[in-house]
Amino acid sequence: MVKLLGAGLILFAAFAIGFQLKQRLAEHVRQLLAFQEMLLMLDRELSFARTALDEAFLHIAGQGKEPFSGLLMEVAGRMRKEREATLQEIWRSAVEHRREEFYFSEEEFYILTGLSENFGYLDVQMQVGNIALYVRQVEYRISKARDELALKQKMYQYLSVMCGLFLILILI
Repeated sequence: MVKLLGAGLILFAAFAIGFQLKQRLAEHVRQLLAFQEMLLMLDRELSFARTALDEAFLHIAGQGKEPFSGLLMEVAGRMRKEREATLQEIWRSAVEHRREEFYFSEEEFYILTGLSENFGYLDVQMQVGNIALYVRQVEYRISKARDELALKQKMYQYLSVMCGLFLILILI
């Protein structure tokens, strides 16, 4: 009876690990889509509403999704408080501070960090063009992440259960 209970617990733990890995992949895709949405909203704020960046960040944060809402709120707040710091410094610092919240690869994180390089000192058209470039990069990352999700989701689930069954066989 104890062996059967132990085997059930091992199998449950293996299934839970596979489910967690699946959820992490799905969250990665969700965050990339939220990143794309944030960029498109920023494009609209700059090109149509002609809003100042700190106001645009606050407006987008109110409509956006985490972890980007928190990031934009932090950047807007620091822009208003820290007048001597550049937007690039504030953005990079805030992104680094919140790095744990993102399920991004190094390349995707580099895209997020580099987003601020042309904020503030280019004219509106150049900023909008820069955002369009980032949107295309994120779209490419989304397609890659969706392919990876479709490929690896089932593999993680099956592999984790098979490892659990293998461990049960070894222990019995």
